[in-house]
Amino acid sequence: MDKNHVKRGEGRLKFRLINYRSDMQFAFFRGGMMAPQLAALSPIIRVQNPNEPLQRHLALTGDNTQMMVQWVTKNSSNPTVKWGTSPGAYNHRAAAVSSTYSRQELCGPPANDAGFVDPGLFHAALVEGLTPGQRYYYVVGDEEWGFSPEASFVAAPPVGPQTRVKVLAVADLGQGEVDGSMEQSEMLVSLNTTARMLQDIQQHDFHLLVHNGDISYARGYVTQWDNFMHQMEPLVSSVPYMTTHGNHERDWPNSGDRFIEAYDSGGECGIPLERRMVMPQAGRDKPWYSFDFGPIHFTQYSTEHPFHPGSEQHAWLLADLAAVDRSVTPWVIVGGHRPIYIASTFNMPDQGDQPVAIALRAAFEEAFVEHRVDLTLHGHHHSYQRTCPVNDNRCQDTQQQEPAPTHSSSSSSWHDARSFSSRRRQGGPPRVIYDAPAPVHLVIGHAGADLSLNVDLNPPDIWEVIKLWWGYLRIEASATELKCEVVSDMDSSLMDAFVLTKPQGWGAAHMQQRSAKQQQQQQQQRHAGEGVPGGVQAGDVRVAEQ
Repeated sequence: MDKNHVKRGEGRLKFRLINYRSDMQFAFFRGGMMAPQLAALSPIIRVQNPNEPLQRHLALTGDNTQMMVQWVTKNSSNPTVKWGTSPGAYNHRAAAVSSTYSRQELCGPPANDAGFVDPGLFHAALVEGLTPGQRYYYVVGDEEWGFSPEASFVAAPPVGPQTRVKVLAVADLGQGEVDGSMEQSEMLVSLNTTARMLQDIQQHDFHLLVHNGDISYARGYVTQWDNFMHQMEPLVSSVPYMTTHGNHERDWPNSGDRFIEAYDSGGECGIPLERRMVMPQAGRDKPWYSFDFGPIHFTQYSTEHPFHPGSEQHAWLLADLAAVDRSVTPWVIVGGHRPIYIASTFNMPDQGDQPVAIALRAAFEEAFVEHRVDLTLHGHHHSYQRTCPVNDNRCQDTQQQEPAPTHSSSSSSWHDARSFSSRRRQGGPPRVIYDAPAPVHLVIGHAGADLSLNVDLNPPDIWEVIKLWWGYLRIEASATELKCEVVSDMDSSLMDAFVLTKPQGWGAAHMQQRSAKQQQQQQQQRHAGEGVPGGVQAGDVRVAEQ
């Protein structure tokens, strides 16, 4: 606004408005935030089509011949998706199932108070009979209110080591206003991150986006969810968008999360995320699930729900890892929100970074090593951090190599000024890790929220890279390589790059070894039951893992 507006008694501002499915009005206040006084109201702004299909987004179901297509309207009664293999030719259609949530379902303020407006109806339609890897064109809406512009997606690729895939991953993203206005909760940097990820999707054939908690930072305000989904729609209407719960979606006292007194969701207690983004989860308020994508098995779980041994989620996660056929998906990536390893000084009981990390390691680390999990992706701490392959706070890898550079990994001075690591690897070629016996753990909570400054400035030797700058993760996987690049949101320069590798045929050898081990255990149990002294010795069955 012109700074002379006070003298002239008039001024002009431009705002970006999106369709909130209801009429709107501007109010002008004097007196600032401390003593606001209503001075003027604009005419009412009418919404021409409250049932315009908006906020389109996709999700995998666990079956790569399916895609869940989702969108929102005010109250349309016959929501439908139409699709086909050619632009404008929609030979198939499916009706959607609709849901919403009420003020009464939410757990506390502001979600059930000042932050609540009608969220509309959330529609989810199952597209079936897809050919893996085929591009499909689709529209959503209904005959009465009209259909959306056309969008397209590529069906999930064939599952197996023969497939090469490219994946994007973030945590702690949020949303921002493009018109410069201020609002209850916004992360302006998220605009850069989403713009660069959209470029990767459109120009570099990335076909999946994983978001591990702290999604919109709406924290009880429905319109913040609308703003976030408007920002994300160009990305997630063209690639499946798989989410997990973070503290800012789920936590509220006495609502079923694992914390004693956490108010981080603003009273949402997980309901808006669960209704808005249908995931192939175990059940209501059980947001853990897994899916296969090419040569990768993704196991997604909730650090906000009970995960201790004996809990339902703990039993599910261990069973999921035990059931993975590594000859089909040689790579296993586990994702959640709060990190299992973290270079942070936040030690507050119950919710502190370190107490939660210790609890996660006590619950899962042994299983992660036993089942050869390759990589974990967490957020919560707003930084980028990477460990060596680690078990019990010790580096486990013995085969390393620094090859000739294959791509640029230059960093800006800003990145270097905010870099901390025990091994102090600034720039240079990507780190290559051969057949690691334990997971590499990443913290990728640097997608948009304000950076966390409580970094341990003298971290243990397990930490190879710690950086305070915003960005996101790119993954490219084949049967024998899992390439990871961490990209700056500022200029797309590489903040980090590393490669995990496996020998050809690793998956089949691993499954053979696992089968032999299980047979050996069964024999020991039979002999023990028959009273045979000593049972079967470990040397009786030997299958080398390659």
